Amino acid sequence: MAFSSKLSQSLVVTDGAARKLWLRGELEPGVSLLEHQELAAAVRSHPHAAARHRAELALALSNPLVESAGESYSRAALHYLGFEQPELQHGFSDLDGFIGRSDFWWPGPDGRKGVVGEFDGKGKYTDAMLRRGGSPEETLYQEKIREDRIRALGFAFVRWGWSHVRDPERLRRKLIAAGLSPAGKSALLRTVST
Repeated sequence: MAFSSKLSQSLVVTDGAARKLWLRGELEPGVSLLEHQELAAAVRSHPHAAARHRAELALALSNPLVESAGESYSRAALHYLGFEQPELQHGFSDLDGFIGRSDFWWPGPDGRKGVVGEFDGKGKYTDAMLRRGGSPEETLYQEKIREDRIRALGFAFVRWGWSHVRDPERLRRKLIAAGLSPAGKSALLRTVST
């Protein structure tokens, strides 16, 4: 699939594969599937350069910490838009203790405050299993409290959903408004293409 699909679709598969390998103890966080010898060898042996490039990019971006297809699609959009890939599942605490983890975290360079990003699919509020038994109203209220506590630490906070990853220009505007800026062609793209 990584040879012929769009990056967003390929990342859903490669992130899922990375997560399975991580949960089985066969892959460390921060290690992409491109570093997995068997997969890398399979990609290198593909006869078509364009397909190899697509697969290398999907494997290089793969991350076992991704928890949903929406996060994978978001990461593909971030790459397409030229934004730095964020840290995933970053934990936050305040004086009252652990607040929670964010889907995406961009630490602020040069002493600036960082930006927290959240992909919000509808299921977070409507799917009883994802709500862990709470009502939709209680889930929304708890999300609001969590966001307020993280904002109180001085970080920018931005949320987006499916409509933003399907229309990356809308996502770009949201991220810029939160204080991020695209860096142009990603360093990963340059290294994978050489």
